[in-house]
Amino acid sequence: MKSIYKLMFLCLLISFVSCDSITDLNVDPDQSPTARPQELLTSAEGYTSFVIDSRLNALATRWAQYWTWGPGVSLGNSARYVAEPNDHDLLWVRAYSNALADLAVLRKSDEAAFSAVGKILTSYLFQGLVDHFDGVPYTQALKGEIADGSVLAPTFDDPAAIYADLVIQLDEAIAQLATTTGDEIGSEDLIYGGDLTKWATFAKSLKLRILMRQESVVDVAAEVEKLILEGDLIASADEMAQIDFNGQSGDENPMYADFESGIGNFYIASNSSLNVLDALGDPRKAALYDEAPDFPGEIRGVPHGGINFEGFTAKRSEYSQGSAITYGAAVPVIFMSNWEVWFLRAEAAARFNVGDEATAFARGIAASFDQLSVPGAAAYTSTLNYGGSLNERLAKIAVQKWIACNGFQEDEGWIEARRFDTPDNPIFTELNTGIFRTPLETALPPGVHPSIFLYPEIELNLNPNAPNQRTILGKVFWDN
Repeated sequence: MKSIYKLMFLCLLISFVSCDSITDLNVDPDQSPTARPQELLTSAEGYTSFVIDSRLNALATRWAQYWTWGPGVSLGNSARYVAEPNDHDLLWVRAYSNALADLAVLRKSDEAAFSAVGKILTSYLFQGLVDHFDGVPYTQALKGEIADGSVLAPTFDDPAAIYADLVIQLDEAIAQLATTTGDEIGSEDLIYGGDLTKWATFAKSLKLRILMRQESVVDVAAEVEKLILEGDLIASADEMAQIDFNGQSGDENPMYADFESGIGNFYIASNSSLNVLDALGDPRKAALYDEAPDFPGEIRGVPHGGINFEGFTAKRSEYSQGSAITYGAAVPVIFMSNWEVWFLRAEAAARFNVGDEATAFARGIAASFDQLSVPGAAAYTSTLNYGGSLNERLAKIAVQKWIACNGFQEDEGWIEARRFDTPDNPIFTELNTGIFRTPLETALPPGVHPSIFLYPEIELNLNPNAPNQRTILGKVFWDN
């Protein structure tokens, strides 16, 4: 049944892509006054998965240095850190005009279950927008209707204030779900199939993510401790928030469908990732990347952004690409994983002394191994000798979280690399020893890496209240 709804959504998405201009997308056909809440939820989930995978994860494969540009194409701007003002126009439209517009209707639903789920997904999307753009329209967003005040040029809210309100919205959603008895979302829910217990678990886990993301600028220790001690966080694979695909036409992973509708996947393994996996003797390497077709038994990459320094006749078949586990028509879009939550719990234990730190660290690694169907998680974890100073333990959490996000949550890997990387613990960006390497061709100075998105050109052109453009070296409010 889910496949039918996803096929309907894909047809709708394709019709939007074929519009004459991007401004046509500001009118959302989903917003019919007779649309059922189930249909709005399916649409919102579908658009959100598109934003996550086709827009955010696709770029983060390069900016998190999992993949880099391969042979056979003339220019690799993203791998060289070249950013254009229109890079994120489609992301912005899909988030605001489509997903959030649908969710705005759901949040007002008289049915508590739909209202709660609408708040959870709205919080998820707005956290993502803040994590990439910093201040964004929030309190005045989605209020273009006359009944809502005809706000056509919304102001940009303070990002810390947005974060604070997201916690409030999640608390409201959790409370609604706790008292909901008769509401039925049903199978049109692409994420949990209408399981409200799992939606509550997702909401609490998302709240933990939001709290931990801002731990360096806001005192969140008491709230984090309370949340962890209460439990009910994503712990197992069957609790993960994700949308599955069967891999058939009309029911495909968004990144895969996007790439394969063009010239295919021309990205290859970045040595930044391979070097870390090799140094750790990590058995996940063979599950994350395929062998190079022309070199059986070898997983081969190139220095990040360095394909033009390879031989002139280099072929894609000489290098490794993402495996069928991590890149394919049936790869799920993961909103939030169990390994992410276990690493959040390990970090919370390290920072705030709440919970069993070593156990949470080990369970995060085990969850990653299980996702890739790789045996030997316990033996591998023992080789890491978890311990040492706070910075040493945080570095180990950061590296393992970054590895676990490869292939499934690339954008989360990039976000968390930015957060864990601090002046006194430059795990990723230290010029000569950091995980991220300066691309051999780069638009930025040596040792400098992107830390924020440019504001979308469409918003700057149409909204007089939009801020001035900045470079990709700015920082979001929680980034030290």
